[in-house]
Amino acid sequence: MRSLALVFAIGFGLGACGTDDGDQPPPPPDGQVTWFQDVAPILSRHCMTCHQDGGIAPFSLTEYDSAKDNSELILANVDGGIMPPFDAREEASCTPRFGWVDDPRLSAVEKDTLHKWVDQGNPLGAEAEIPPIPSSTLQDVTKTLVPTQGFASAGNRDQFFCYILDPAVTQLTWLTGLQVNPDQAEVVHHAVITELGPGPDQDALVAAHPIGTPFDCSTMATPGQFVVHIWTPGNNPLQTAGDIAVPLVAGSKLVMQIHYHPAGVSHDPDKTSIDLRFSNTWPTRMYFVTALGNAPGAPALLPDPDDAGSPEFLVPANKADHRERMTFTIPDLGGQTDVRLFSVNPHMHLVGTHINATITRPAARGTDPASECLANGGWNFDWQRSYLYDAPLDKLPSVAVGDRVDLECSWNNTIDNPFVQRMLSDAGLGAQPVDIKLGEQTTNEMCLEIFGLSLPAPAQPRLGDAARPFVLPQLGSSVSLQ
Repeated sequence: MRSLALVFAIGFGLGACGTDDGDQPPPPPDGQVTWFQDVAPILSRHCMTCHQDGGIAPFSLTEYDSAKDNSELILANVDGGIMPPFDAREEASCTPRFGWVDDPRLSAVEKDTLHKWVDQGNPLGAEAEIPPIPSSTLQDVTKTLVPTQGFASAGNRDQFFCYILDPAVTQLTWLTGLQVNPDQAEVVHHAVITELGPGPDQDALVAAHPIGTPFDCSTMATPGQFVVHIWTPGNNPLQTAGDIAVPLVAGSKLVMQIHYHPAGVSHDPDKTSIDLRFSNTWPTRMYFVTALGNAPGAPALLPDPDDAGSPEFLVPANKADHRERMTFTIPDLGGQTDVRLFSVNPHMHLVGTHINATITRPAARGTDPASECLANGGWNFDWQRSYLYDAPLDKLPSVAVGDRVDLECSWNNTIDNPFVQRMLSDAGLGAQPVDIKLGEQTTNEMCLEIFGLSLPAPAQPRLGDAARPFVLPQLGSSVSLQ
């Protein structure tokens, strides 16, 4: 991801291929387990969002015959933690205090139900209506922004192109939903949406690059005062309740930066679009996002056994379990005293296998322990997502000046890793693994945690109050989101 100043954003999406709203079905009574009564509701909740006609999965599970034919495969993938795609992990070395909103993983009861259905020979049961499949699209879209001209990506190197889009907001507007719709999905590596407020910078940029037309932004930080959203493969739409939102200032424009990964193939022009949902409700909280990671060297990057000298971010060829560790002390937060971690969005590239983050405070603070695991999980480049802590806001992990956040990332840079094979093929690098350095290209690697922060929103002006400008909180030092 391109370099950015301290970013203001919502960095989360709903779970991929199914959600879990906490309304779990009861276990089936002792006796026969059937498709209509027991199994179809489970697959509808957890699987059918992707496994349906026209979905991104390779086969549909909306019909009995297909589910029966694939029932052994379903069990193997569910028991192995492969499906539904969800890389959060609870391990002895790092288990977060809280669970995750919309955790799509099946419960023990649901897994047992599937096993009983297979063991009993896949009974059909009395015909009944299958519960609706959870939607994977943004609800109640206010408007859709589409580039006027597409960009045709080609070549072996990744490309960074930007588009200026106009949401046409004439007053302060609260954004509670955003969905990125990749047009040429196979080439869109990620998208960063920033907000650029009115003023000379916006005027100059629009004069040089008319609304909706692509321009090369590979040598510049993505224009904008703050980030509105980061989309990565596997993330569902951003959707929030009315009491939490992102402010769009009157006259602001959105800049969409897309990282294209052509992989040596020429593609049709891409016109990735953005769906927006606005709200008239004045929120109680706003979101900011900051990123920690991608340390190129000491002191943030710690020594590892593969270093030849001073600490270096380098994933050696033919190393099956290379690890890099980084440590960061939280800098000035601009006087903010109510900053809490709301979401975590890990980011690596193709060769990554695992990433975790912990926080160490000078002492226990309120309900927060002196140290805790913030996030821990496996890594799959094709199923990136953000994770929201499933807890009341006043119980979420707090962060303050002087706290220390530690990151650890792992990679498998051997030919046994299918993603290594894919990287070498896409870039035309031959058949053997190569050393991988920190960088922006997909042939480089990253170790990055993007943290969603929740801060109080300013008080809503009362009727008759004099108009006053909307001022965003200042969080002090900048960070780099490479």
